[in-house]
Amino acid sequence: MLLRGLSRGQLLASDAILAVAVGLLGLLAAIEVPLPSRGGWHEPPWASLLAAVLLGASVAVRRLRPEAAAWSALVIVSFTLVSGLIPDFAGLAPTVALGFTLYTVGAEVHRRSAVRVVVVSVVVIAAGFGWASRQAFLAALVTWVVGACWALGRTARERRAYAARSAEQATALAVGEERLRIARELHDLVGHNVSMIAVRATIADHIADERPQEMREALRIIASTSRDSLAELRRALAALRIEGALTPSPRLGDLDKLADTARSAGLTVDLDVRGSDDKVPEGLGLAVFRMVQESITNVLKHAGATSCRIDVDIGPETVRVTVTDDGSGDPGPGVGAPGQGLIGMNERAAMFDGDVAAGPRPGGGWSVEATLRYAS
Repeated sequence: MLLRGLSRGQLLASDAILAVAVGLLGLLAAIEVPLPSRGGWHEPPWASLLAAVLLGASVAVRRLRPEAAAWSALVIVSFTLVSGLIPDFAGLAPTVALGFTLYTVGAEVHRRSAVRVVVVSVVVIAAGFGWASRQAFLAALVTWVVGACWALGRTARERRAYAARSAEQATALAVGEERLRIARELHDLVGHNVSMIAVRATIADHIADERPQEMREALRIIASTSRDSLAELRRALAALRIEGALTPSPRLGDLDKLADTARSAGLTVDLDVRGSDDKVPEGLGLAVFRMVQESITNVLKHAGATSCRIDVDIGPETVRVTVTDDGSGDPGPGVGAPGQGLIGMNERAAMFDGDVAAGPRPGGGWSVEATLRYAS
């Protein structure tokens, strides 16, 4: 964990420092005189120094060549133990060197090769310490330590792989959520504005000959709505780019403009907003705006209504939205299952632990009721 976040060069530098420490430890172990009762090789100073350098070198290159470092460390440790160059009671140095290299094998090498290296190492080190010390407990202890080093490396490898998979899944989930958000935005703004254009175009076609002045007014509204739709579309598409969009998202305060747009299409709209939106989060304000927008779009497309009422009640913890109309209460032909608009409204409500209920009213007409929560 201390080395987490270091670059490759910094890790190699830390291994060089560690190799010097292991080499010094190996030198101290090699110059130890064997016990008289055990006997052993009284090596010359250069042999002790060479053994220390080789032990340190195996640690220094463990990240560059994990398997080669482990095999070389095993050969050096086995030779020093069997020859008596390092007495068994000073076996800490060779154990440390082999343990570091096996840790790297477990962390860097794939399972099949890593298992082969550790199995051979455990067998050889157990035999070497057992022959040198004549103590089964010491041989078992050293074998356990060496195997535990490999297991720790393997655990680190699995944890890194798990973290990488988790990061990939989180990224995929974030990308999917962003795509859904953009799809909702595009559906809401394009569907609403195109519906307004279609309604005004139909009106202009019917009154073109008899009331040309009103037809020109309808064309002006169509042009204005088209420009607004294009601006909204650009803002939504800008979210796909790195620089993002600079235009602020619609909020609860923009519901008046939305109502005026609906009135320009010939629909009588009664808007009643109760409470202050100062503490309402921006995301929730956008969700309410889009839900009201989609409801008005459905009124114009399917209900055959002449009037619509919008009630927004802003409380200290929730925002309740009710949109009713005096239409037929029929969602329209071919709309038996929930459409993309209703699905989008439910998704927006779910983001704020809310719910949506839509259906015909007992006295006629259609009703959409939604509750969104924003208490901290």
